[in-house]
Amino acid sequence: MLDLRNKPIFLVLILAGLGLIVSFSFWLLEESHTKSSQASNPYEKMLAPRRKVSRIICVAPSVTEIVFALGCGKEVIGVSDFSTYPPQAKEKVRIGGMFNPNRERIIALQPDLVIIQGQHDSVAKLCRKEGIRLLSVEIDTLKDIPEAIFSLGQELNAESQAAKLVKEVKDGLDAVKAKIQGLPTRKVFLTLAHTPGDLTGLMTTGPGTFLHELIEIAGGENIFADASGAYPQISKESLIKRQPEVLIEVLPGGVSDRKLRLLRKDWGRLSMLPAVRRGNIHFLTDDFLLIPSIRITQTARRFAEIIHPEAFDE
Repeated sequence: MLDLRNKPIFLVLILAGLGLIVSFSFWLLEESHTKSSQASNPYEKMLAPRRKVSRIICVAPSVTEIVFALGCGKEVIGVSDFSTYPPQAKEKVRIGGMFNPNRERIIALQPDLVIIQGQHDSVAKLCRKEGIRLLSVEIDTLKDIPEAIFSLGQELNAESQAAKLVKEVKDGLDAVKAKIQGLPTRKVFLTLAHTPGDLTGLMTTGPGTFLHELIEIAGGENIFADASGAYPQISKESLIKRQPEVLIEVLPGGVSDRKLRLLRKDWGRLSMLPAVRRGNIHFLTDDFLLIPSIRITQTARRFAEIIHPEAFDE
């Protein structure tokens, strides 16, 4: 069960380890990925000469999912603590998280490639010292995802599978957009969990994040689209002022029935919100919600089903 008291640390680990012009971005990147993949790598200078890899460590859930989807799961020998998908990833050796990598375990596994998401100085220093090839991929927005897929596909000699995977993701997002086409936009507040009994320090998603983009793809308007920062904390007063019609609380990993009752009671005190008055409050516990990777299509659909349930009535 998720310990909500530790939610800031948990969320940072997931999000770290984590344009609506999606169609254009995906196809543009398909044309340019070969030229740009290495140029955008912040650790390019420390890469050893490329060679066939057979022992890979993935230091982020998003990276793990992509590598397995590229058909290279057999070469993976270690994954981060939060990597749980696909199921086969659970069988791999755990090497810690972003803030607590197990250096001894990484060295003992004798990897010939370590893949990180974004900057990870402690792992980068370790790889430099031990002469281990390191590859970094940036995955913050939707357009970063196909670029990461292509970059990893090129590195792992799985370029045809990478192209297929990018198309599957694009088609999945297009299907969601088609489903809610023509429906009115609804004001959405997405919160990344809060401590039961306390509605202060609410964390949400701002502009420049994949969650913000997925809300819009799903037919919603992120009421904090103008917020400063990617994942800002907002006040209860600012929330009341913006009057959301839909309220989504993300609780990856699950929550106990007792805590769920407390969370509902908290929101019940804000009856001045349209979302509360109409009972349009949703608690999502799917493990993929905060991971910017190949399962973003599932996240987009989950959001769309909540924002526009009428589009999914059978």
